[in-house]
Amino acid sequence: MQRILDRLYLSSLSEANDPFFLKQHRIQAILYFGSGGMFGDDIKLYYRPANKDGSLGKEHLRDGVDFLRESLLAGRRVLAVGASGATIVGAYLAEMGFSSPEAMRLINQVTGLKADEGRLSEHAQDLEKRAMQTLHK
Repeated sequence: MQRILDRLYLSSLSEANDPFFLKQHRIQAILYFGSGGMFGDDIKLYYRPANKDGSLGKEHLRDGVDFLRESLLAGRRVLAVGASGATIVGAYLAEMGFSSPEAMRLINQVTGLKADEGRLSEHAQDLEKRAMQTLHK
């Protein structure tokens, strides 16, 4: 498990499935896109299967970022799982003001997990479009 921001962590599925590990690190919420996994009832869980090829769609990204934002605002310690979790964390960082390259660098340096660069680039473009629309209203 690697800390990205205060109360935001990335890890593998094996760590996320370990109740002793979760209790030791006081994890209160888990973001997981994939299959498998057994999680306790005391964890706020956002689970959703990824696309058949393992990729994340735009709605996955939007929902995952919303879950992170809501959980962190509620003061929970959140664990994002695997490469899809790294992609969601990268998108969240972009919404918090990090550039896509900065977010990718942070995730890759800290975790070694590979976020989906294409999906993050699309997300950054969507953020720019939304900002421009807001400015021109």
